[in-house]
Amino acid sequence: MAGERSQRHPYLIAASTLTNLLMGALLTACAGRLPGTAIPESLAERHFGAVNAGTPIAAIVRERNIRPLNPASRIPLLEQAVRELRKTDEGHRYAGITYSLTRGNALQSGWVVQTPALWGRHAGDLPAGHSDGLPDRIYRLVSTARRSVDIAVLQPPPDGRFLEALRDALTFLARNGRPVHVRVIVGHYPLTGVDPKVVLAGLARDLVHAPRSAVTLQVAAVRSCAGHADCESYSWSHAKIVTIDRQQALVGGHNMWSRDYLIDHPVHDLSMDVRGPAAGDAAAFMDALWRFACRANGTRRDVAVASLRAGGTAPDAACLPLPAPPRPAPAGGVSVLSVGRLASGITPDFANQSDMARDLLLGAARRSIRIVQQDLAFTLGRVDPLWPESTLERLADFLLRDRGDLHIVLSNFGAVGNSKSSYSNGVSPEAVAAKIRQVARQRTPMPDAALDALLCRRLHLATLRFGPDDAWPDRKPFGSHVKFWMVDDRLFYIGSDNLYPVDLQEFGYIVDNRGAAAELLRVWWKPLWNWSRHAAISGTETARCVFDPGATPVATAPARQFGPAPRDQQMRDQGA
Repeated sequence: MAGERSQRHPYLIAASTLTNLLMGALLTACAGRLPGTAIPESLAERHFGAVNAGTPIAAIVRERNIRPLNPASRIPLLEQAVRELRKTDEGHRYAGITYSLTRGNALQSGWVVQTPALWGRHAGDLPAGHSDGLPDRIYRLVSTARRSVDIAVLQPPPDGRFLEALRDALTFLARNGRPVHVRVIVGHYPLTGVDPKVVLAGLARDLVHAPRSAVTLQVAAVRSCAGHADCESYSWSHAKIVTIDRQQALVGGHNMWSRDYLIDHPVHDLSMDVRGPAAGDAAAFMDALWRFACRANGTRRDVAVASLRAGGTAPDAACLPLPAPPRPAPAGGVSVLSVGRLASGITPDFANQSDMARDLLLGAARRSIRIVQQDLAFTLGRVDPLWPESTLERLADFLLRDRGDLHIVLSNFGAVGNSKSSYSNGVSPEAVAAKIRQVARQRTPMPDAALDALLCRRLHLATLRFGPDDAWPDRKPFGSHVKFWMVDDRLFYIGSDNLYPVDLQEFGYIVDNRGAAAELLRVWWKPLWNWSRHAAISGTETARCVFDPGATPVATAPARQFGPAPRDQQMRDQGA
């Protein structure tokens, strides 16, 4: 239930022993239905008929005649991708919502937003305030708004310095009399939830002291599906967006959780700052979430809205109309493909174009693929991991061509943040290596010895390091929350969408620009790989490749290793 409708499996969040027991009962009740992204090509052949929210990617490829992209064509890859994405969207109902290609965007100085960004430091040598620039950036961004602010976050809502930054920015807008409409969506999950009135009260605390205030504030707590008969899944917003005036946006993986980002043991994460029409795409995606929230408001327990009208002192539960949005103005010459997924409960249609775009563009790689993720598999409540089968098939095909290298950097096994959120799905890097080999084995007649030698040359698989140490001083493992991939050192994705298959609303950007890719490689990827390569288990960087004869046989490596016992609020957002 944690994927597309065809075969689903739910995931819930463990908040206590009782919650875990309840979660297990629900998981057992819904077992046997896996997400569509977890369906390999061979199994997807059984799915024919109308394309809907649960149709496996491989089945859509056949039924809608989705063609591979041609990297040798004079037509840019993003244009080719949009042509194929339109085939998945009859009537083009989701154009401008879950896929949109714009060319007038700018990535200005400092557009790469990485934390903690202290490469080469010892783990015990992180200075106080190491990542305070992130809430400061959010304050500066929101305080420049003239008409609108749209924010998407994941439960729990912003706290600590993040809450202070947002509150101070709204107070600044109010004291300057700007008529700004602020909307905040909080994705919340079973079995706990979020009260939007409480969130609103925290953000609006100082507005009453601004007599000139013309700020309108709305907060929605949204879960689009919780095992209902009409959608058979568990789904909520997992997007991380801050956009102002539909002209500038901060989009990526960062949650606004002070304990996990701003003090000791910070999780590593990546977002990006975009100016131009792509920022309007982020707001348009949130428009779709708000339309759902306002339809469901007052009729479902898992959706609630709180609104504070300009000059008001008490919130109500009404959805307020948004002023007509301005047309985003061009800001530069960077091409950006905005991609999203609406998952389950919002529409019965297939509106997960982010999944399809990823497979299309990874399938077009000729020279290199670079991936940084928390995990490649999902396990909570399962014995057998769920894998992004269609994506792994694209990666295996790239490796089997033996013309380029695949680099993968994952979070460390058992990583946990200060909030007790897990940044590990309990799958070892050896199990990831075994799965990639298994998929490749099924797609080639190559002898085992030749396949293993190829993987040792071309697959560079490591866990995150940022300096000379292998763990924090107390031996806790480093956590990564990054959602990134890059093709041929030109096209790259930064957003909220994990590669492992879950059924959440997501949003991110795919950028096609050699200059931007070169800068991202220089300021982020190269230092990341320079340190992480020392933890590689395959590839030319390691003296003992996991695929070498005499190493632990990857064909029999455990599908899952179990980490620490469930923790409070474990997996707040499926790896956050």
